[in-house]
Amino acid sequence: MHVPVDCIAGTSIGSLVGGLYAAGHSVDELEALVTSMDWMNLFDDSLARPERSFRRKQDDRDRLATIGVGIRGGRLRLSPGVLQGQRILALFEKETLQVSAISDFDALPIPYRATATDLNTGQAVVLDHGSLAMAMRASMSLPGIFQPVEIDGRVLLDGGLANQVPVDVVRSMGADIVIAVDVGTPLTTYGTDASVLDVVSQISTMMTTRNAAEQRANLGSQDLLIVPELGAEVATGDFTKAAEALRIGKEAAESAQEGLARLAIPPQAYATYVDHRRHAPKGDVIVNFVRIDNQTQYADKLLLGGLQAETGKPLDTRKMEDGLLRAYSFGTISSMTYEVVEEDGRTGVLVRARPKPHGPNYIQVGLRSGSDFSGNHESNLRAAVLVSPLSSYGAEARLAVDIGSEPGLKAEYFLPFDVRNRYQLYTQLEYRNPNVHLYTDDGDKVATYSVRTLGGEVRFGREFGNHAAVSVGIERSTGKASVEVGLPALRSFDSENGAWSVRAIVDRLDSLFFPRSGYYAALGYTSSEKWLGSDTEYNQVEADMLLAKDFGRHAVQFGGAYHSTISGILPLQERYRLGGRGRLAGFHYNELTGQNYALLMAGYSFQLAELFGRSASVGMTLEYGNAWELRSRMAFDDGILNGSVYIGFDSWLGPLMFGYGMREGGDGVAFLEIGTPF
Repeated sequence: MHVPVDCIAGTSIGSLVGGLYAAGHSVDELEALVTSMDWMNLFDDSLARPERSFRRKQDDRDRLATIGVGIRGGRLRLSPGVLQGQRILALFEKETLQVSAISDFDALPIPYRATATDLNTGQAVVLDHGSLAMAMRASMSLPGIFQPVEIDGRVLLDGGLANQVPVDVVRSMGADIVIAVDVGTPLTTYGTDASVLDVVSQISTMMTTRNAAEQRANLGSQDLLIVPELGAEVATGDFTKAAEALRIGKEAAESAQEGLARLAIPPQAYATYVDHRRHAPKGDVIVNFVRIDNQTQYADKLLLGGLQAETGKPLDTRKMEDGLLRAYSFGTISSMTYEVVEEDGRTGVLVRARPKPHGPNYIQVGLRSGSDFSGNHESNLRAAVLVSPLSSYGAEARLAVDIGSEPGLKAEYFLPFDVRNRYQLYTQLEYRNPNVHLYTDDGDKVATYSVRTLGGEVRFGREFGNHAAVSVGIERSTGKASVEVGLPALRSFDSENGAWSVRAIVDRLDSLFFPRSGYYAALGYTSSEKWLGSDTEYNQVEADMLLAKDFGRHAVQFGGAYHSTISGILPLQERYRLGGRGRLAGFHYNELTGQNYALLMAGYSFQLAELFGRSASVGMTLEYGNAWELRSRMAFDDGILNGSVYIGFDSWLGPLMFGYGMREGGDGVAFLEIGTPF
């Protein structure tokens, strides 16, 4: 409508809209940004599984979820926010790159202010200098959702708590006429059955609407107020409804056209104004230096190693973002950010790394539960404390305890030797108490052994990027197997085991339990030796492979496994246990046991929905294979055809799955799994 804007102040989402407009973005560019953005991915700070470090991928098998609770100073500490906002800040930094060297917001194409709330005083804070991206991020720090931001020694929350419609801020900037836009959420009517979350949300809305009303009362007859009629159509968190929000906003502006028309200037004068507003620095940002403000325990070289910001070359924001996310995916970093700065006439990149405030001892939890609805039900609750980092290269220690059907205790230590984390030492000490069931050929359980094992392992490994590793190790254990249920003729026995092994793994799957793309392969060789303290000598070879490919919401999987004892006799606790989806689904869990097994698998899945990169799917599998006591009897024509149908969700606590398995010549088996199968 040819209305020139001389200064802007924004709060929360208004800080984003106002900041980008003040930095030189056009309305069309803003519309293209919000309508094309993958908002669900933007609110997910995790790195896609194929791009995670190899160690973090292997953690998937333990299915321990970090829940935002830590131990510090002998006290439990909660994470200040569910999300760190890493991707959001990276977006802000990218979109404000051309003005990121401007630290005085008055020097932007349009003078700008962002408002935030001081967590410790409750007072409104006006941000007028520093990093434009960080100012916008601070103004959007929704309490309990995003972690607060520290700027100039103050811990800042969402500005809507103190100043939702910053009329007074633009007046202090010299505005004679104020155009105020209020998109605040109205109060909701609740009854006595309101939940705790409902009450907290309502209190936050009360604070917002109250200060918004105070600011709106300061508007004079020369000012304009625009209130889009969002109603229930577009709520605060409906980022995916950008098109609807834009339509409602346009309708609200058009309804104020009469008041806006008196503020318009002639077309030629407006064109001159637009040219001035768009006069932001253009061209590539050439990196002359890279500097890091590192407040974590990690080495500077470790954090900077993956950034690929080469001096003398243009800054590649995509590579910079990927490198920051890789460092952030260590799991103990609160934020990894960058900004373009000017120092002594040179343009460079300043990287900032901050540790999580509730570390360095992080509580993790997991749940394993399985049932075949035929009297076989087992469940375990797992809790762990992860201590990280213990060295500048990222050493970690973890103590985990299992309570339930298969109690256990495990202590592990991971030590990388170089800044690129290529060479590593892994040690563990573990107590396990699994139940080993024996079945007849008809699937009837005839005995249950309680096996108690105490053992340790030391492995030395070499990683190749973030997708492959080889390792060699030695393990030693002592155990006792006691008959809990079975014939009187069955006896308890003790065992000693000592072995060395070598393994090679390639892992590029997008999900370990519901894969839709990528591949996985593993090879292993184990030799049990008397000189290592073993009662009996045996040799094993193991090979596993899985390939997945998606076609939109459809995906197919193909896999196979070959595990064989090529000499000697396996102890009871080391024998292979099969049964369940992907491991001959027509059998009960652990119904098939033996010293050897082989199988082929083909699967199909359909993605029902996706939440933060995690899929809810329905699917089916066909499996062909068997378990054999003697390797000499392994034969392809002795395999058993199995099939399954299932519905599942790849949750943060592990796979949640309900399904039904069938096998030729046998009865069907219903199964329910939470977490990894036993």
